[in-house]
Amino acid sequence: MKKDIILLIFLMAFASMGYSQRGRILLVGGGGEKNNVNGWSVPAYKWAVQGKRVAVIGSSTGSLAPYLKQYCGAAFAKEFAVASRDSADSQVLFDTLMTYQAIFFRGGDQYDYYSYYKGTRLQLAAETLFTNGGTLAGTSAGMHILSSVIFTAKKGTVYPYEAIENPNNSYMTLADDFFDFFPNYLFDTHFAERARFARLAGFLAKYSLTNQKNVIGLGLDDMTCMAVDTNNIGTVYGTGCANFYSFDQPFVLNGTKLLHPGMNVKQLPQGSTYNFSTGEFTTAPLDRFLETDDLHETGNLTLLASGGNTLANNNAMLNDLVTNCGNLTDQVLILTGDLSTAQSFETRIEQAGASVAGVFLMDAANGANENLAEKINSLKKLLFVANPTAGFNAFLNTPNGLLLQNKLKSSGIVVAFVGDDARFAGKTVVDNYYTSLASWYGELEFSRGLCMLKNTVIMPNTYFNSDIYENTATAVPYAMVRDTLRYGIWLTSKSYMKVMPVVGYTTLTGYGQHPVMVLRNEGGKAGYVTQTSTGSSSAKPRMVAGFENLVFSLVDETLPYQMGQTEASSIGEQSPDDGILVFGNPTRETLLVKSPFTRFIWKIINTQGLCLGKGTAETEQIRLNLKPFDSGVYVLHISDFEGKRSFAKKIIKL
Repeated sequence: MKKDIILLIFLMAFASMGYSQRGRILLVGGGGEKNNVNGWSVPAYKWAVQGKRVAVIGSSTGSLAPYLKQYCGAAFAKEFAVASRDSADSQVLFDTLMTYQAIFFRGGDQYDYYSYYKGTRLQLAAETLFTNGGTLAGTSAGMHILSSVIFTAKKGTVYPYEAIENPNNSYMTLADDFFDFFPNYLFDTHFAERARFARLAGFLAKYSLTNQKNVIGLGLDDMTCMAVDTNNIGTVYGTGCANFYSFDQPFVLNGTKLLHPGMNVKQLPQGSTYNFSTGEFTTAPLDRFLETDDLHETGNLTLLASGGNTLANNNAMLNDLVTNCGNLTDQVLILTGDLSTAQSFETRIEQAGASVAGVFLMDAANGANENLAEKINSLKKLLFVANPTAGFNAFLNTPNGLLLQNKLKSSGIVVAFVGDDARFAGKTVVDNYYTSLASWYGELEFSRGLCMLKNTVIMPNTYFNSDIYENTATAVPYAMVRDTLRYGIWLTSKSYMKVMPVVGYTTLTGYGQHPVMVLRNEGGKAGYVTQTSTGSSSAKPRMVAGFENLVFSLVDETLPYQMGQTEASSIGEQSPDDGILVFGNPTRETLLVKSPFTRFIWKIINTQGLCLGKGTAETEQIRLNLKPFDSGVYVLHISDFEGKRSFAKKIIKL
């Protein structure tokens, strides 16, 4: 008992010191080490262990210790299997570790490390070594435990889509009572490989909503390291990026679904540096400067796009297309690469109450079909479904394809894209993403889309299966560098998006169990990674892009997202506001609002698309108090309780 009290006093003393005499730390995002002298791991590992006695700690032993000695210059390296609290709290182990200059936590199960090592002499040994100028390192699970807030994985792993569907789900187990080497940071690993950008957002939200405290997230790609020196400045090594996520505005929940207006993101490749104390960073390896200030979405369009291919994935979007866009009597033209699939969608559209103008294959024969030309000329609503890129692009070069492209520039047309066809709505189309490791081997393919969203790339089926996670995660930012795009959008099988003019702004709203994930490039330096896993110049680097100034948002119908100002000619046609009567506008205090509904839902939205107030009215009129709002321009949005009809009007608070 007396020894336990002494140990506790030591641990508290080290915590209060805040590691004022810092050692060095190597953070590793996971992945298999390479032997080559110019491989991803050797330079950084040498920085950490060269000439040192290294203790490799895990719940089991492996081959890391001989690797460190043979290829990275360690003077001596030994594996220690520490698989219980008793062994972690051994005085013999503590005394032994005090003869080493570096401790390396191997990959494994971070909950084993958290539950076995917290509050033991092993923890004290690591902190003592660090305070005395020694070196710590951790890869994968071993890196997880080195941040001040950690994902413990007490109940097992959690997948990215689960984190945004409900950040309070039972697998989101966080703790902040272990090591404190990086105050106010939370680490995640295997970041691009496992598309964990959504998971990191979920971790940050979970901790913020639970503790009313914001921390910064670091997602480190596999085969990527950060060597953090005694000044707390980390240098990036390896094949991927160090991805930093920070935020000022609060996370919100719509039910359980996670939303956020915009997190600041930096994706830093090899050679970049980051100061963990100040947040300052350098991006010397980024060799492009992208101007995006004028790259907004301004077209007069109504566009729907889903993230999944099946009919079950698309029921909600099809209902929206039929009942909430244009007129119920508008016929829907279907263009497809698979008649069988298209016919099931035709049946569902008819069940929703609309008629279908026709179902046509996008092939060479229909490229000159006069009947199809007539349908295109009278087009009101259009659905693209099950179209392979080659056939789609070939059709666009036919007479009817050219006629269609011209027609899509007209106002008042509603276009919907199912699943993989969503890619065609943007400027850049990503292909070959169903091939496992395509991004890793530099084999993703890109072509030009319809440019209905002319500064955007769209990735559907983001979490289709784990074999393509890296493809879907990295394709979006890579395309944004390749084609100088301002926006990148990820959709899942449980989400769809709608883009339309709302009171002068091209506005994106999301629907479904998952938020729509939007990445925006604010402009500045960008580029591609160049380091290959082995260091060989004959191999292609993975398709990972670096940026200095991104914003990542999670949006839905309650948190709309503005992509630009709508062209003036479209405002009246797409966004009628004569259904609302507002008295006393502009105002310093209150407004009287009369609506065409006997009961309605109201929202007040700022010019950034953030909903600042909402409520319901049980009569056709209501008086709204604007006293709490800052002076400025807002949008008053009202809708019926069924969500079938809505109106918007500009209001001004003096």
